[in-house]
Amino acid sequence: MQVLKKFGFMAFLLVSTSVLSIAQNKERIEPNSKATYKKSTPTEVAQKVVLNPKAPLNVNNLTPTKKADPFTATKTVANTKSIVSADDILKSRMVTKTAPATIAVKKEEPSMASNMLDWVKDKYSSMIDVMPNQISNVMLYRFIDEWYGVKYRMGGTTKKGVDCSAFVQHLYQYVFGYDILRTACLQFSEAKRIAKDDLKEGDLVFFRVGTSRISHVGVYLRNNFFVHSASSKGVSIANLGNAYWSKYFAGGGRIMQ
Repeated sequence: MQVLKKFGFMAFLLVSTSVLSIAQNKERIEPNSKATYKKSTPTEVAQKVVLNPKAPLNVNNLTPTKKADPFTATKTVANTKSIVSADDILKSRMVTKTAPATIAVKKEEPSMASNMLDWVKDKYSSMIDVMPNQISNVMLYRFIDEWYGVKYRMGGTTKKGVDCSAFVQHLYQYVFGYDILRTACLQFSEAKRIAKDDLKEGDLVFFRVGTSRISHVGVYLRNNFFVHSASSKGVSIANLGNAYWSKYFAGGGRIMQ
């Protein structure tokens, strides 16, 4: 009986010592655990992201960090915004300033082509007794204007002197892009016969002057007028209704391509 009492007392003492030791260890461990696994507040998370936006974000395992200086963070963001805003304003001003200048230059640019067209139409419409708006093939009349007044020369092919068939050949090459034969007889042979009343602008007109064969050629315009290189006036415009040309008129021809 004495032995049992002594054994029970020693067991009670051992259990009490173990419990006290566990309690002390728990007190030492809990503060460290709380400090290690303490969740950060929303404010601390926001500060950590602002100061280090490239760092991986794990909200559950963030440890307490040193608070950022609100003044420094605000100043950095403000400076960044001011720089971007200044660039945008500068670009906007540059575009606004340049655009009107470009438009003004285009408006002031003279239309030389338009003036030339009007001048050619006015000049040659009065010469062939038609309205300016009836002059549609401006290239034809530009060519005539460049050669107008060039003297006639038998066998000539340049502006120093040109005969009737060479002038017609140059005109067809420049205005219509056709290569036709060199002499009036050959041009007559390759052209389709056209009656006088059916002549259109660009058709050929042929004459037999003092001979039975074709000896002269010109290019029909409008309103009974034609252009040719005459022995008396050189490159000029004449009328089929004239007594001389009406007497020797042999017919019209159209080059078919």
